Amino acid sequence: MTDKKKNNLPLIIVAALALVGAGAYGYMNLEQLEVMVKKTTGGEKSVDVLALAREAEQAGDSSKALKYYQTFLDDHSAAPANTDPGISVAYAGMGNIYYKQFKYPKAIEHFKKALDHANQYVGKQSQHAADNWLSLAAIYDKQGEVKLALEHYKNSRAIQAKLGTDTEKVDKVIDELEQFMVTANHQSSSAS
Repeated sequence: MTDKKKNNLPLIIVAALALVGAGAYGYMNLEQLEVMVKKTTGGEKSVDVLALAREAEQAGDSSKALKYYQTFLDDHSAAPANTDPGISVAYAGMGNIYYKQFKYPKAIEHFKKALDHANQYVGKQSQHAADNWLSLAAIYDKQGEVKLALEHYKNSRAIQAKLGTDTEKVDKVIDELEQFMVTANHQSSSAS
């Protein structure tokens, strides 16, 4: 293993744990979002599809989960259904599946859609938005895009801090990435 990879290993592990944690947090809040979906749309069918998608995902049936998430999105593509907060849940669920399959570009695409929807309809300062920023940060970190990852981690932390959520883990990742960047900048300027 090269020195650079050795230095990145703790960051990658922390980032992966952060993404898993964000996914787990998303699952814990799915029931709350499903209740919001019921109240917003009055639709039991929509909630059932999200629940089926989550169950399939937790059972490890990614193909079935993706189909259920897509069914939900297809059912909610027309206005005013597109304001349904479950849409961002579906996009994030799909992003999580693609992340686990190492399909990072697709994961990024879906987490960005989840974030855009959450910002527009759930709230820019919502836990759901913070979780999507965190998931995007972890993917960028995994791909070695440290500056972009750092920016996204900071966006997530800012929201979490405003919500009173514990930011200890994300603070640690941010500190480690900042230290990595200082070290990398020092090494590159020394080599010049």
